[in-house]
Amino acid sequence: MTYRLLLVLAGAAALTASPIAAQDTTNAVRPGMTDADVRARWGEPVAVRHVNDWTYLFYRNGEEREFGYYDTVFLQGGQVVDAIVRAAEHVYLGTSSSPPGRMPAFTPPLPPSGDGASGQVTGVRVSPQSTPNPPSPAER
Repeated sequence: MTYRLLLVLAGAAALTASPIAAQDTTNAVRPGMTDADVRARWGEPVAVRHVNDWTYLFYRNGEEREFGYYDTVFLQGGQVVDAIVRAAEHVYLGTSSSPPGRMPAFTPPLPPSGDGASGQVTGVRVSPQSTPNPPSPAER
């Protein structure tokens, strides 16, 4: 009898427990949404940037000073493809390229290769500015 009672209670607990349903997903953003869909859920962004077919929507997260960036929604070709969120009220249902537990870390530059290259930028010609000769007495 005790075994059945425990089994019934465990089943009831499993039915009432919701793994991710603790978050309200009615205002969640998911891959494939449009710019208008995101704005309808999260409101107007603080800033918007466009580069080629990419659009970046920036939203306040309350931790800009600590983390150094806004919550960001990435759209390519007019559809959401990624989001980086830290605010509790912003929920992204896709797989983020920067999950919440990931902290920024310094990425050191690669050491110079052994081919003798000095690590300078190549393909760009920089000519020092030449100093003009002072005018001769006849030109003054």
